[in-house]
Amino acid sequence: MQISLLGEPEPAPTDAEASASGRLTSKGIAPGDIVEIDRKGRRFHALVESVEQRESGRFDLAVRPLDGRSTWRSATVREVVGVWRRAKGSGAVRPAESAPGDSATG
Repeated sequence: MQISLLGEPEPAPTDAEASASGRLTSKGIAPGDIVEIDRKGRRFHALVESVEQRESGRFDLAVRPLDGRSTWRSATVREVVGVWRRAKGSGAVRPAESAPGDSATG
């Protein structure tokens, strides 16, 4: 038997846990997370300040870019290519795991 060096994967949150943690979007984005956004071919990292849902059901993010060269202050969930979630109980941020079939690695 071979020993895994990666550790055990975290179990997927249940519907009750997901609603309790305030993660509304399909990618599990919540305020306080750091996201990588691809907008019109330009990529930048930003801190999510708030998440709002449109009447159509899609989500808009109010973001604060981490690099001063970027001026975009909003994005859609479709433009997010990477998510780093804030760890529970600390100020540290850890990378989010991609869901199978998710195109966040491209």
